[in-house]
Amino acid sequence: MNDTVYVSGHQNPDTDSIISAIAYAHLLNKLGKYHAVPVRLGTVSQETQYVLDRFALETPPLLKTVKQKVEDLDYDKVTLFAKELTLKTAWSLMKQGNLKSAPILDENSQLIGLLSTSNIIAGYMDEWDSEILAKSGTSIENIVDTLDARVLHLNRKTKVFKGEIHVAAMLKEEAQKRIKKDDIVIVGGDREDTIRMLTEQGVSLIILTGSLSLTEEMAKRIEEANITTISTPYNTFATTQLIIQSVPVDFVMQKGAIRTFSTDDTVDYMKEVMTETRYRSYPVVDLNGRVVGSLSRYQLLSGLRKKVIQVDHNERAQSIPGIEEADILEIIDHHRVADIQTVGPVYFRCEPLGSTATIVSKAYFEEGIDIPANIAGALLSAIISDTLLFKSPTCTPVDTKIAKRLAKIAGVDLVELGKEMFKAGTSLKGKTMDQIFYQDYKRFSIGKRQIGVAQVNTMDIEGFEEYRDEMLAYMNTQVEAQHLDAAFVLLTDVINAASQLFVAGPKAEIAARAFKVTIKNSEAFLPGIISRKKQVIPAITEAIEQMG
Repeated sequence: MNDTVYVSGHQNPDTDSIISAIAYAHLLNKLGKYHAVPVRLGTVSQETQYVLDRFALETPPLLKTVKQKVEDLDYDKVTLFAKELTLKTAWSLMKQGNLKSAPILDENSQLIGLLSTSNIIAGYMDEWDSEILAKSGTSIENIVDTLDARVLHLNRKTKVFKGEIHVAAMLKEEAQKRIKKDDIVIVGGDREDTIRMLTEQGVSLIILTGSLSLTEEMAKRIEEANITTISTPYNTFATTQLIIQSVPVDFVMQKGAIRTFSTDDTVDYMKEVMTETRYRSYPVVDLNGRVVGSLSRYQLLSGLRKKVIQVDHNERAQSIPGIEEADILEIIDHHRVADIQTVGPVYFRCEPLGSTATIVSKAYFEEGIDIPANIAGALLSAIISDTLLFKSPTCTPVDTKIAKRLAKIAGVDLVELGKEMFKAGTSLKGKTMDQIFYQDYKRFSIGKRQIGVAQVNTMDIEGFEEYRDEMLAYMNTQVEAQHLDAAFVLLTDVINAASQLFVAGPKAEIAARAFKVTIKNSEAFLPGIISRKKQVIPAITEAIEQMG
């Protein structure tokens, strides 16, 4: 994932933004420069979807942020522990892996606890209950494994050893007073009389130390009494210490509300949580809730910044959230130079052309890379879209020349493609005000003012009348929600080269000064105004500067 470079257009992407990201990523991959992945920062418009469908291109995946996430960190991909694992085995694995903690899972691989070295150490420092095996539900498998024992007789019906742990190091008479039914007894030395007594007492488990075996007579007695009996190579002292390590980890682990992090959580969120808690490490779960590792505090410092190439924009407000935490490698754009900041030097290509797609196409030709027919058709569509079929004042002879060359590669008719694309993209039927407003919306910081400008292409300005009041009401909600000084909607007739302007906000008079028109009922007709970049934003900028 850290080798991936995301090629991203702006928020509320238009056709030029989406297609330029797709085409430039394809070029970079062909050149072997990066592992480039095109992404989008918002919903694809009807116009763009038409282009993608017509030229058989996949819609880029949605990328919500480039903030550092858990998945970007070098967290421990630890061996996950089952709840039945013995303390002895868990301790050994944690030492081998130099782990301070380990997640404990149930039979469905879901997190149920967290085992730390401090849990184990605290357990040894505390006074152990002689009924520890019963209370912890320790199985015979755990005991045999911990003591490296061999089974001399097994009572298959006994699942849990309910009694207390004793060491048979006393006289028979005293032992009879202390040892009760179902107890666990460690026997050191050749003590047939003791074993005989234990069968009479009905203990549940006999542990012979020093690799002792049973005589034929004792073996028969054990079998008749059906008492589980094992023999360990350890001496009596070591056995008394080791048997505690047969306890399953779920008995000593941290339970309850365990703080976990998802691989999708941001580093900022992690820092916030870690300042409020004092755990050494935290389990990491994937989006399905499965534990995939653990994360310690120092590993917060090991994350790699995501790598981004920006196309069709260079304003922070239009960039992906978290861009300040990413490494910007390149910027390919045709807009004014704005407020984007980078950590280090970048490749910045900004040309005064009608579309970013024109610049991307030029890059293909300069590098001698053949443009596939479907990508050529998509790039052509982006140029037509941004230059409004070459009628926009932003259109240059270079755009027209490149467009004709792309049309030849794609095998399409320029005018026919433009009309079909605009027809598909300008239909407002079934759309909400939110969808109409944000299908091509950009926010600008101009001086001390915050301005929002949405552009809606149409082939019928008069047909928008039924949406007018609802749109103005919606614009006012956006002014308040985004703390804008003014919001504008430019309803652009792509055939007749004119726009109807709708205005809202406390500084709506900016529009009257910018376009030298009278704003009546929050709207004005702007003949010849069709370019947000070359006509609208420069006029608004000049008006704001004059107003001070």
